[in-house]
Amino acid sequence: GQYIMLKVPGLVGVRQYSIASAPSMDHGIELLADIVPGGKGSTYLAGLEPGDTVEFMAPAGAFVVKEESELLFVATGSGIAPIKSMIGDLLVDKKDERRIWLYWGMRHSDDNFWFENFARMAQEYENFNFDMVLSQAPEGWELCKGRVTDCLAGHNKEWDSAKIGAYVCGNKKMIEDVKAWLSKQEVLPERVHQEQFYG
Repeated sequence: GQYIMLKVPGLVGVRQYSIASAPSMDHGIELLADIVPGGKGSTYLAGLEPGDTVEFMAPAGAFVVKEESELLFVATGSGIAPIKSMIGDLLVDKKDERRIWLYWGMRHSDDNFWFENFARMAQEYENFNFDMVLSQAPEGWELCKGRVTDCLAGHNKEWDSAKIGAYVCGNKKMIEDVKAWLSKQEVLPERVHQEQFYG
């Protein structure tokens, strides 16, 4: 759940980008960037070529997995980046046997990058459950539809509210909605961890 502070030429200050790769990747890092037309940081990243030199500081951040008995991850859009890193670290590298749930919300089916990656992990690791949630699902979509809280409401009996640790990453409204829903499920506030994405 770490991020880099990237120096963008011509801009004052830094831009923050979550690290999507697991800590075990020792030859580089993977970032997930939403390329915003006209955005200074994303335009810079999109224009990089292999071999270009970049200046950044890392790692930074306090969005890290705690010692809860069960783990619930909820993300929307590019908020999946730090969660991908954490889940990869837990399952692939550490062989963590805790029960883990991931709910990832997107608008359209065409936005489903990494879907096959998580679906494959759900098949390979019995303790990992993955649900893709589309707010604007096409006709015939058989998985969760609506908002991530809609999907959570249909599945919440699968975990123990007294044991679960929740990790929520995305826009402010989604985080507020998920935290409010978790509170109604009697998940303790200190067991809800968040990372807000702006934009």
